[in-house]
Amino acid sequence: MINWKDKRQKDISEHITCTHIVCILLSLLVLPVLYNFSPWEIYNNFFYIWVVISSTITIILSAYIIKKLTLKSQTSLPHLGELLITSILLPLTLSLAAAFPKTKFLLLIPVIIAASTWGKRVGMAVAAFSGCVVLISDLLPFLNHFSPRDFRMDLVFTGVIVLAGWFIGGLTDIETETRNHLLHLANTDGLTGLYNHRYFQEELRRHLSEAAEKNRPLSLIMMDIDYFKFYNDAFGHQKGDRVLATIGDILARLVKKPSFAARYGGEEFAVVMPGADREAARELDEEIKREIAGYPFEGAENMPGGGLTISSGIASFPENGTTAEELVRMADKALYRAKYGRGNHIYFSVVDELRAFCRNEKELFSSLKTLLTVINARDRYTYWHSERVAGYAVALAERMGLPRDLVTLLECGAYLHDIGKIEIPPEILNKPGKLDKQEWEIVKNHPVWGGNIVHPLTLFSAVVPLIRHHHENYDGTGYPDGLAGEEIPLLARILRIADSFDAMTTDRPYKPARTPREACLVLKQEAGKMFDPHLVDIFISLISEQEEIKKEPSRPRTAGRSAG
Repeated sequence: MINWKDKRQKDISEHITCTHIVCILLSLLVLPVLYNFSPWEIYNNFFYIWVVISSTITIILSAYIIKKLTLKSQTSLPHLGELLITSILLPLTLSLAAAFPKTKFLLLIPVIIAASTWGKRVGMAVAAFSGCVVLISDLLPFLNHFSPRDFRMDLVFTGVIVLAGWFIGGLTDIETETRNHLLHLANTDGLTGLYNHRYFQEELRRHLSEAAEKNRPLSLIMMDIDYFKFYNDAFGHQKGDRVLATIGDILARLVKKPSFAARYGGEEFAVVMPGADREAARELDEEIKREIAGYPFEGAENMPGGGLTISSGIASFPENGTTAEELVRMADKALYRAKYGRGNHIYFSVVDELRAFCRNEKELFSSLKTLLTVINARDRYTYWHSERVAGYAVALAERMGLPRDLVTLLECGAYLHDIGKIEIPPEILNKPGKLDKQEWEIVKNHPVWGGNIVHPLTLFSAVVPLIRHHHENYDGTGYPDGLAGEEIPLLARILRIADSFDAMTTDRPYKPARTPREACLVLKQEAGKMFDPHLVDIFISLISEQEEIKKEPSRPRTAGRSAG
């Protein structure tokens, strides 16, 4: 897709650059015409002086041309080259006009360069100055014999170059204003006046690159208006738009440069704070919340909680991520947790904090296993659930003759398959009775949350499909993606059977434990529906062999909840 704004700017810049280069070349071509390089002039000192001056000017102008043709990005001092060239060409053309009246037309060259670079005011100023110098030289008797006819012609010439400066400079001003307006439209949100999503993404990446290069911190705040759909439904979208515009004004006033605020989308806003650590971001976040909570929005007293509030999440570089995608994901995740709790506080995931202290992925994986143990204890579900699921899954995979690397991958997935339960509120995870529909929908998110937690682990990225799909059903009725049959990864189908078998053979508050034989009967009944029938047959034969060798092991009777 063509970016017309950038194309327009590039085309205009190329046009102006070519004009400048042609003007400079014309100036250089005049020099050899003005001198007669005869042999006897070699002894003329005046000739040597002009050769040196002309050579110096030629070198400088040539360097400018090369710079214009090769330089791709602007320097920290824009138009420095044009300023240098104008300061050389203006006195040069004025001196030539005084010495050789027929070369007065060359005064148009610095006027054109000045007008096309800085606009109408500068172009007219350079033209007026040049014209005044020419007219004054006509009146000075020691320079020229006064000629009324020549003076009148120079008056006309002065008017012509001033007109050229006005016209060319006016076009330059119009183009500059148009380009700035297009840039403003491309970068800002029309409703709130803040920067838009595109600008946010571009600038976040740029500031992150600078932060990494200079070893400086950077923080990102993601914000969302609480119950905004309720407000729109109750008071109408026009008043909802006024709320968005007012919050945009508040953010524009409180967020100081080099930080900037943007409308991320809908009722979501983002604040990027280059050079700011988490504590500085927290202070600004609290200031914004106080300002919004204290603003007299129309109908805010009828909102849940008695006012219009926002929830927020903070992520910082490099603690929570090193790329724009990682920071946005972490901040959005923290925002979700804060918004769910309706506490108007900032939530930082335990796993996110853990990443900052782990030197490598092996150490982080060990920490995740420790965290999983804490989770299992926290939800009061069978303490060794993940370990037993791993044992069942590995035994089934080995019976199937899977390669060792797949067996190891399956074991990792089994250990981490419930890691997403860290995101489930304890009151839901430990609810003694049956979950309602909304609570069940929250619990069903734990495979997705678990996949998101493990995803940053490059060495364990292959485990993500196991975690995400270990509750998919063979007939396509499972979650989160409704995969069916062999669309479900093989290792996830194995994990589904092992997880369900252990869930059925463990006591829970709403369902007593089944015997291994009873659990195998359920697996057989659900083969082709919940489970892969071929894998069920292999698993049942494996369990049957184990039961023949030894008695059923005793299991601690503890309370808890599993999504299986």
